[in-house]
Amino acid sequence: MNNEEELRVLEFYSGIGGMHYGLLESKLKFKVIQSFDINTNANANYLHTFKEKVNQKSIDSLTLKELESYNSNMWTMSPPCQPFTRNGLQLDDKDNRTNSFLHLLEQLVKLDKLAPTYILIENVFGFEKSNTRQQLIETLKTLNYTYQEFILSPQSFFIPNQRTRYFLVASRNPLRNCSISPDIQLSIPGYKHSTDLMECNQIQEYLDSNSTEEGHYQKYQIPMDILQSKGMLLDIKQATDRTTNCYTRAYGKYIEGTGSVLQTDTRFQAEIDNNQSLIPLKLRYFSAKEITRLHGFPETFEFHPSFTSLQQYRLIGNSLNVKIISQLLLYLFSNKQ
Repeated sequence: MNNEEELRVLEFYSGIGGMHYGLLESKLKFKVIQSFDINTNANANYLHTFKEKVNQKSIDSLTLKELESYNSNMWTMSPPCQPFTRNGLQLDDKDNRTNSFLHLLEQLVKLDKLAPTYILIENVFGFEKSNTRQQLIETLKTLNYTYQEFILSPQSFFIPNQRTRYFLVASRNPLRNCSISPDIQLSIPGYKHSTDLMECNQIQEYLDSNSTEEGHYQKYQIPMDILQSKGMLLDIKQATDRTTNCYTRAYGKYIEGTGSVLQTDTRFQAEIDNNQSLIPLKLRYFSAKEITRLHGFPETFEFHPSFTSLQQYRLIGNSLNVKIISQLLLYLFSNKQ
């Protein structure tokens, strides 16, 4: 890619625009030609953010002619992860939710020389062991793409959040400064990763400016019935800690395995197997805005004002980490540096 070339991006499974923000942060010259998603709320938020309308047509119904008409040179995508999650049924390519992604792979082969020059993919940890991933790799090899796979978490980018994900970058033009390895990489060549938890930022750097105010605690406090019945399932963090657990779309609705909560009164300590001891800790959920910061979204990002906290949690739980995307883009186009 030369310095004057503009990326003409098709953004599949666009969600709330994590890939779009990654492109912005990378400072590469680009234009999103069209974004695609079937989630009504995500599309409303994308329109609210970028003032651009998302195509809500089902991806697996896109025709070869339609894809050709966009004249795109880059595809970004974060396909549905449910068929590959460790807590799911792991039906892989037998799950109907993979149909749209498999359809895109079929169209890539049919596009042949008109296929995009660059591809960026994100999915859940575990995708790398799937039949669907194998079909992806076979497709890339058929079309002579140079590709590199990664398993990365925000924690290695100094962000206090554990969210391990699979990533792939691919190019039909070998890039001179990219060190391609057949193995899945745990770091991005040339990027100075965090190698120790103590190198990560503290959680307090990502909290709302009014996070210590009583009103903010009351807005996000953990209900008493949850504390008393399921309190010991909570992953409790303090503002000075340097890690949080992965936030899922069920955050705020379910407790176990959906993400960390914040202890706002640090004068007390919980007793093992005593839910009553949690009450003085003044535990609260992280706000959706705080979680977007942990996902690398810029401060300018806003949710649609009509959305409830639970709707916001669902959207960000389905999203990706902007910081990682931007660094992968810089790696992919490192021949520009």
